[in-house]
Amino acid sequence: MTELQKDLWAAMTGSDLREMKIIMGGRQVGNSVMAQMWNQTFEIGEYYTVVDKAMVDHAQWYTVKCSGKISAWIKNQPEGMWYEHIDKDWMVYKNTLDIHEKIYTMLQLKYGDERV
Repeated sequence: MTELQKDLWAAMTGSDLREMKIIMGGRQVGNSVMAQMWNQTFEIGEYYTVVDKAMVDHAQWYTVKCSGKISAWIKNQPEGMWYEHIDKDWMVYKNTLDIHEKIYTMLQLKYGDERV
């Protein structure tokens, strides 16, 4: 992390929660890294949302984007029933998983209906 990124992070997290700071950055200054750190630090409770669903080998699979707590719960389920989601460009996204319908059913029972 560069000094600029450290300064921006300190400025953002040291703010009064009732204040809003607007920080502008040019190219290659780490603003996307800062946005990821901000979103991870101030994650909104427990949530999941279905991004996509498809039939795979005669079984229903769901792609879900979820909070860190739910992601950890899913990753404790049996292997082969969930996978890290990989998109068409071979990118992996944090807390986006492909899950079998059995895990999805348990997810609904444990955490309720999906929230956005």
